Amino acid sequence: MELSQALYEREDFVEVDLRDAEIDGSTFVGCDFSGASLAGASTLRATFDRCTFTGTELYGSSHRATSFTGCTFERTSWHSSTLTGCRLTGSTFTDCRLIPLTITECDLTLVSLAGEKLAGSDLSGLRMREANLTGANLSTCDLRSADFRGARMVGTDLTGSDLRGATLDASGWVGAKLTGAIVDVGQTALFALAHGLLLAPLEEERPGSQPLSRSKGR
Repeated sequence: MELSQALYEREDFVEVDLRDAEIDGSTFVGCDFSGASLAGASTLRATFDRCTFTGTELYGSSHRATSFTGCTFERTSWHSSTLTGCRLTGSTFTDCRLIPLTITECDLTLVSLAGEKLAGSDLSGLRMREANLTGANLSTCDLRSADFRGARMVGTDLTGSDLRGATLDASGWVGAKLTGAIVDVGQTALFALAHGLLLAPLEEERPGSQPLSRSKGR
């Protein structure tokens, strides 16, 4: 099925079979895709504004330069899908199957991924400003150069993830689980400051001074 260059407002696509559909340049406003199948579908420069995807099948789909703004994804199957240059601003994901997911050069500002599982994913360079990542599993992810400014990261699992070049607020360094995470030298200073540590240079030994020695107990 082809749904191209059209405007759909508050249309009911509940349980509609849209498998392998080609959606090019169309706009969907307030539409309901609950229970629908878009497995294997492809979108290009499409817009989904405040749409509902409850129990929707999106696995194996491909999306380029498409916007999903203010959408609700609940129990949605996204695995084996690809998103390139997409905007997901303000969308909410709840109990979704997201991995494996290929996501490149996308804007996830204000997205809610609280409690979601994306372990092992490549999320490098993504814009995730003010996102809700509370309790999300981002362990062993490639997060290099990702932008987490303003993100809620209480209990976010970053265990074993590569954070080099990523931008986190102090609350992120304190609230997230960081065991085994890979960081750069500058980030170690930010981590220390976020935990209230004071950074100071090593004191150089003055000329002619005697080195301190520990007294031996008798």
